[in-house]
Amino acid sequence: GKKLGYTFNNKNFHNVSLGQGQEVVAEQALDLAAKEGHWVILQNIHLVAKWLSSLEKKLEQHSEGSHQDFRIFISAEPAPSPDSHIIPQGILENSIKITNEAPTGMHANLHKALDNFNQDTLEMCTRENEFKSILFALCYFHALVAERRKFGPQGWNRSYPFNTGDLTISVNVLYNYLEASSKVPYDDLRYLFGEIMYGGHITDDWDRRLCKTYLEEFIKPEMLEGELLLAPGFPLPGNMDYNGYHQYIDDTLPPESPYLYGLHPNAEIGFLTQTSEKLFRIVLEMQSRDTSMGEGGVVTREETVKALLEEMLEKLIDEFNIAELMAKVEERTPYIVVAFQECERMNILTSEIKRSLKELDLGLK
Repeated sequence: GKKLGYTFNNKNFHNVSLGQGQEVVAEQALDLAAKEGHWVILQNIHLVAKWLSSLEKKLEQHSEGSHQDFRIFISAEPAPSPDSHIIPQGILENSIKITNEAPTGMHANLHKALDNFNQDTLEMCTRENEFKSILFALCYFHALVAERRKFGPQGWNRSYPFNTGDLTISVNVLYNYLEASSKVPYDDLRYLFGEIMYGGHITDDWDRRLCKTYLEEFIKPEMLEGELLLAPGFPLPGNMDYNGYHQYIDDTLPPESPYLYGLHPNAEIGFLTQTSEKLFRIVLEMQSRDTSMGEGGVVTREETVKALLEEMLEKLIDEFNIAELMAKVEERTPYIVVAFQECERMNILTSEIKRSLKELDLGLK
């Protein structure tokens, strides 16, 4: 907006935060902007479900005969479930849609944490070595506490709104303390970060203890001796420039796994199951009831299912003949015993797949 001369000061830029009876203000702003060629931002339209049909009509009216520079920007929070999708189809179809996804995984979160700073930040402190080491450790700590939320109750007992403000204020505090004292006050810094900056969000005693323990591992005198591991296979880097740190993350950070958070690999099972279910739910929700084919033909859902079903039945392997396999074996080593157990399990699974597919076929008939 600023680049093209649209600002509040120029009176050609209108910002309306919806809710609390702001609908009339929004309509007036839209009418004026359509006439004069202004820009309008309507924030939080998910808060005014009843007004959305009026907004759709209003946008349809202004779609013809309005000033060519007239633009509307609309923001909404994502709906928690499919039945909460309230934005009218007309608005969605006529819009260019942009979503802002939070980064996922330690790699993206660590880069994003570091993106809050620049080369000037790294050079601002007279005690460069200590400042850079603790700043990088803080970035890792920030990425870790933010991303631990994905593990549900195994990550944190409650979900906390950790944000980039916590990180930038912690770095300012670090700078002030290092400039003011001759020794690095590790205990004071850990207390400020763990009990006040980040701890200020935490309401559970065990979570507070966990946060404190992380800081005890990441911020301690050994960090300046080049001996500190932030995660298995990821040592704290030495003195580098800003781009060097980004490169170091790309080159050295191990692949995403619960080990990066100090968790057992099993912690990921619940998170991955939840992610898969969510993905399948969205895919199902987006599927159309009827699928169009070429030359005007339409394939119903039932026909699609039937085709898949027949394909699966054809692909299914015959069950293993356990008796025949046993006859071939001379010595029953542990490996072979396990193989037999797996064959039996596979037979149970195969017969269940066959049974359920035949049942589904009967249902379709």
